Amino acid sequence: MGILYFVYLYFSKTGDYPGITKLFLPYLVSIAISVIIGFSIFFSDHQLNRGIGWTKRPGFRFVTGWVINSILAMAIALAGSWWYLGNFHTTLDPEILWNKYEESGLKLLILIGVGVLIYSVIYLALFSYNQYAIAQIRSAKQDRKQLALQFEALKGQLSPHYLFNCLNTISSLIYKDVHLAEDFIRRLAQTYQYILDTNDKNFVALEEEVEFVKSYNYLLKVRFENNLQLDINLPPNVMKSKIPPLTLQMLVENAVKHNTISKEHPLYIYITAQDNSELWVINTKTEAPKKINSFNVGLDNIRNRYRLLTERAIKVEDDQKFTVQLPILEDREVNVSDLKYLA
Repeated sequence: MGILYFVYLYFSKTGDYPGITKLFLPYLVSIAISVIIGFSIFFSDHQLNRGIGWTKRPGFRFVTGWVINSILAMAIALAGSWWYLGNFHTTLDPEILWNKYEESGLKLLILIGVGVLIYSVIYLALFSYNQYAIAQIRSAKQDRKQLALQFEALKGQLSPHYLFNCLNTISSLIYKDVHLAEDFIRRLAQTYQYILDTNDKNFVALEEEVEFVKSYNYLLKVRFENNLQLDINLPPNVMKSKIPPLTLQMLVENAVKHNTISKEHPLYIYITAQDNSELWVINTKTEAPKKINSFNVGLDNIRNRYRLLTERAIKVEDDQKFTVQLPILEDREVNVSDLKYLA
C-alpha cells in the first residue's frame, strides 16, 4: 500500500512513473512508513477491541476505529514524510514545504482516510463472519451433544426391555417344561452377550443384527414351536449397511407381542429389502391378545432413534399385514455415531 500511494502521488505531481533505481530511497521510506502504520493499527484495534468491542456496540466501534486509526496513520505518515524531507532536502521551512507539497499532502491524507475506511469495512466483515462461524459451530456442537444424549437415553431403554420380555417368556415356560425353560435361559444368556457387546455402539452391521435375530428366533421357537415362522431374505450388498442395534429384534418381538400365536393362528414374519434402499419387516396378523405386558418400548423407540440419524422417516402400514419400512442407512449418515466425541 505504501508503494502504491507513493507511485500515485509522484505520478499525479510529475506526470511520470518513479523509477526504482532513481528513487530507491523514497520506495524504502514508503515501505517503512506503511509497515509502521500497519503494526500501529493492529495494536490500536487490539486495544479498541478490549475497551469497546464489536459485539455490543458495532456501529460506535466502527466509527471510533476508523477515526482513531485514520488520525494515527496520518500522524505517522506526516512524521515520516517530515523526517525524510528534513534529512534529504535543504529546508524544513513549513511555509515553503506547504506551498510545494500542499496538493500531495492533502491527497495523501485523503488516501489514508479512504484506505483506513476500506480496511475498517473489511475488518468488520471478517469479524462478523468469524462471529457467525463461531455461533454456528457452538450451535452445531450443542445440537450434536443433545442428539448424543437423546440417543444414549433411547438405547438405555433397550436392554431392560429385552430382558423383561424374555423373563415373561421364562415364566410361561417354567410351569410347562422345566428342561425347556433351562435351555431357554442358557440361550438367553448367549443372546444377551450381544446386547452387552453393542451397548456402547450406536450402529452395528446389518449382518450382525440378522444373526442376533436368528438366535432370538430360536428362543421364540422354544415357546411357539412351528406356529411361528421367520423368513429372512436379504441381498448380500445390504448386509454391510448399518442399523441401530436391536431394531429388527424389537420389530420381531412386537409382532409376537401383538398377535395370538397358536396352531390355529400361526404367525409369519418376513424380513426383506426393497430397491436396496429400505428394509421391510412384514408380519401377518392374527387375533390380538387380551392382555399385553410391556414397557411400551418398541416402534416409538425405533422411530425416535432413526429420527436422530436421518431425515428419511420410518413408514408403517397396518393393513391385512403389518409392515414397517426402515431406511437403509448410508455411510454419510452413520457418521452421527461419532456425535458424542465431536460434541
